[in-house]
Amino acid sequence: MKYEHSSKKIFYFLSSVAIVALHTAMFFYVLFYQYNKVLAAPLDSGGYLLVALYLVALLGIFNIMGALRVGYNKQFNIILSHVISLSFVNVLVYLQLSLIHRAFLPVYQMILLTLSQIGVSILWTIVVFRLLKKFVPITDLLLVYGDHRAEELVYKILEREDQYRIRESIQYTPDSLMSEDNLDQVKAKIRRYHSVIICRLQSSVRNDILKFCYENDIEVYLPPRISDMIVRGASELNQFDSPLLICKNCSLSDGQRFMKRLFDIMVSLIGIVVCALPMLVIAVAIKAEDGGPVIFKQKRVTLHERVFNIYKFRSMVPDAEKDDRVIPASENDPRITKVGKVIRKLRLDELPQLFNILKGDMSLVGPRPERVEHHEAYTRQIPEFPYRTKVKAGLTGYAQVMGKYNTSPYDKLLLDLEYIQNFSFFLDFRLLLLTVKIIFMKESTEGFKEKPQNKERET
Repeated sequence: MKYEHSSKKIFYFLSSVAIVALHTAMFFYVLFYQYNKVLAAPLDSGGYLLVALYLVALLGIFNIMGALRVGYNKQFNIILSHVISLSFVNVLVYLQLSLIHRAFLPVYQMILLTLSQIGVSILWTIVVFRLLKKFVPITDLLLVYGDHRAEELVYKILEREDQYRIRESIQYTPDSLMSEDNLDQVKAKIRRYHSVIICRLQSSVRNDILKFCYENDIEVYLPPRISDMIVRGASELNQFDSPLLICKNCSLSDGQRFMKRLFDIMVSLIGIVVCALPMLVIAVAIKAEDGGPVIFKQKRVTLHERVFNIYKFRSMVPDAEKDDRVIPASENDPRITKVGKVIRKLRLDELPQLFNILKGDMSLVGPRPERVEHHEAYTRQIPEFPYRTKVKAGLTGYAQVMGKYNTSPYDKLLLDLEYIQNFSFFLDFRLLLLTVKIIFMKESTEGFKEKPQNKERET
């Protein structure tokens, strides 16, 4: 099993090297044999520096977009990541070359390069996934769970049956397994696997099994608890001869808040100007369809649980929630209008929130603001849910990029804590780029549907 795991890593590495080298070689050809002929001053040796910068930029954007994670992301996800990454890098390089030339260069060569690279990426993705399916084995997992079967996690793993397979499961509870001998039996079972999922066990048992797996080089999949997410944002203190971690728990510093606000104002102003015409077209289409109001206002919760009115283009019929009853959107919801289906799929209904950002109610990146009713209900179920409001609500966020529209409240909290505890401007930039990708991914916009529910929680 360990040999198979190593072979996976080698396969992923070699396939990644191959595609990056091929794209760089294609750019090298276009630069030296196409653009170099028309540049005001030939690049000569300086062209090699541009090629090196292209390689670094491509690797960086590929890493941000997850374009090389063939063993983790789905096929369409990989292709979409390549399309966005190549387009982004090639636009930047074209502008750079135009600055060197001091005039706009012919754009058709860069367009042809981008289309050719996209074609190569699609072919590469198809071939790699076929080889992956044929030669790289599926990861067999042993599930060790606690008081209940953690159906929601199992449900999610089953969605990736091309990569993972739960071969066996063991339940460990205080009633069923009390003695040390029984724990030894569990460990003996674990020894037969290279990968184990430890889910919702008592802390003492969880730690015991985790250490056992560490001693025996067994890979562990571990759903984090809220306390785990808080510790992940800790910094090291090395003033003593004992390791010490500091959890400052103060979200953003004053400097970070100032810079984040300045960035929000600049980008929202630019966004309002650039999107003025599309917003006008959407407004006319909404009004023409049924004559109802164009803007939909709703009470949402932001920083320190402050309530504000969020602005959205109306995508449902005017009386979508009669008698003030909260009715979450579902798949194929009949209340969604024809125009609404289009703007919801492309996330264009969120554009008026640029004004919320300019006003200071929201930020570009942060936890998505929940409805007041949902926030209160989730807080009753999960007392730590208000932790999400330690930072300002965002137009996009970690939970929106990494999760789905119907991600559970507990998982949303964990994902948003991941963002809060690890905030950086690079992370904001990464999430903004990834937001472009999820617009085209169906699972990111799907409504609520029936699936196993897990009401218990861990802290």
